[in-house]
Amino acid sequence: MANTNSSDRINWQVSLLGGHKQRGGTAADTVVLTPIGGAEVDLTDAELAPETTLTKVSLIGGVKLRVPADAAVEIEGFHLFGKRTVQPGTSSPSAPVVRVRAYGIFGGVKVSRA
Repeated sequence: MANTNSSDRINWQVSLLGGHKQRGGTAADTVVLTPIGGAEVDLTDAELAPETTLTKVSLIGGVKLRVPADAAVEIEGFHLFGKRTVQPGTSSPSAPVVRVRAYGIFGGVKVSRA
């Protein structure tokens, strides 16, 4: 089922230097654009949709993401230097899906669970 109003829930964060920090609230799809900086997002207390996407594009900077223990996490993208670390967890078929799309030269993705 396609969400025809998906652009209504996109949270755009653009900065020349620095990144984006987010904690709690209602999680919307988020796009972080910055030459130097990353994204630090804590979704443990957020109201999650069935699917939530975090997209981060930068030259230097990674993603630190904290998700509920039962959330499914999918990571895509590339970094020339950096790694992907996802803390193991168990998700059920009804659990929310958090997609991380991270693109950059230096940085990585680190996912921890509540």
